[in-house]
Amino acid sequence: MSEAHVRRILAVAFLILMATGGAQVRAAPSRQNVAPTYRILATREGLVGHQTANGHIIQPRDRFVALPSRTALSPNDTSQYAVRLTYNGRSVVVPVWDIGPWNTTDDYWNTNRRYSDLPVGRPMAHAAYFDGYNSGNDESGRKIEDPNGIDIADGTFWDDLGMSRADYVLVTFLWLGTDPGPGPGNAVAVPVERPVRSQATPVQQPAKPVNVEAGATAVDNGSAGYSASGPHWNDAACGMGGSSTYTLSTKDPAQSTSAAAWMPPIPTPGFYEVKAYVPECGPTATGSARYRISHDGTMTEVVIDQQANAGQWASLGTFRFSGDPNAQPRVDLSDVTGDTGRAVRVDALAWAPRTDTTPPDGTVTGIARKDNGYQITWGGTDDMSGIATYDVQVRRLPRGGWTDWKRGVTDTGAWFGPDEGKHFAFRVRARDQAGNQEAWPEGADRDTTQATVPTPP
Repeated sequence: MSEAHVRRILAVAFLILMATGGAQVRAAPSRQNVAPTYRILATREGLVGHQTANGHIIQPRDRFVALPSRTALSPNDTSQYAVRLTYNGRSVVVPVWDIGPWNTTDDYWNTNRRYSDLPVGRPMAHAAYFDGYNSGNDESGRKIEDPNGIDIADGTFWDDLGMSRADYVLVTFLWLGTDPGPGPGNAVAVPVERPVRSQATPVQQPAKPVNVEAGATAVDNGSAGYSASGPHWNDAACGMGGSSTYTLSTKDPAQSTSAAAWMPPIPTPGFYEVKAYVPECGPTATGSARYRISHDGTMTEVVIDQQANAGQWASLGTFRFSGDPNAQPRVDLSDVTGDTGRAVRVDALAWAPRTDTTPPDGTVTGIARKDNGYQITWGGTDDMSGIATYDVQVRRLPRGGWTDWKRGVTDTGAWFGPDEGKHFAFRVRARDQAGNQEAWPEGADRDTTQATVPTPP
């Protein structure tokens, strides 16, 4: 058999092996030394203003990646270790300046990788998430929440690759061989990722069902009444209907890029508790999501710790809605929070009808000497509908009977006098917007013997 014939047979055998998806094929023959390429789930790094593992301070729209092993970390401002990223027809070369995600010792591109029982090219986080490898945890014992094997800085993620959410990209490890360059012609050099346990695609557990309170109106993300702005949204496989989205938080309003809004149908006039469902999967959630509730022409902001409320409905409070079509009920949520780089999780909002049956609690809050009388102030609290009016009574000390001084007023203060050297006691009762009225207290809230006296100028 001639040498040329032997070479043709070997070439055909190589192509057959590549076509069958041989997991151990990592590059072209050594004489070509083409850098290996793997298909890896990529996520956005964000964290503007933070310091990377090599000392670089992350800038807005920065360009670098993080890999989960210190063995491939470039010194600051160098490209000693670099990767080519290819996504949807776009390709770019960027340096490795940070360590992560999840692990710090997972050199999954190395033929002699630390986790030798996993195929080369498969991140340990991917195996943990889908197959329960290492009990589903990273090397520090944290539960793996994303099967990602690379983080991409914002400028590369958004601008160079045109990505808007976590997705699989082709990653070429350039220090392991020559750059194959962009283009589909290099697809033959891409090893095929293989599951650890079988040839079948790993199956995720079904998402926990999300139940809506009977009688409540819910608006899910992606349904009628929901809208989102900005390109930086990522999908998560949990929440109402088995899906939700998230974006990453920022403390700086100037860095805000994404926001969501929920608008239910105009409700029947009455009181409604507004509740937000917080999905339980995805990156670590923000501790300070700022929900802005619009109700009857007023806006109230409520801060919710999404991490603490993951997997449940979080109450945003109870509000009155008049049914006025010019006062559309609405809830807004943006990526601006009290932290940076955490997930702002977005799923369903619900408006649940409530009946106010509890009376408010009113009281005299202060008595101060003023001129030849006293300045009396009062106030109160209500658990739902809010205080509508107050009644105030007075009696002369020590044995006078109670008489009405103010009836059905919205004021919370008035001058009483002249006192003519006498002392008086006062008590208050409140009435809420739903008509609930508290009983008069048995005794006085305060009397003029407790009055404060202004300090002379």
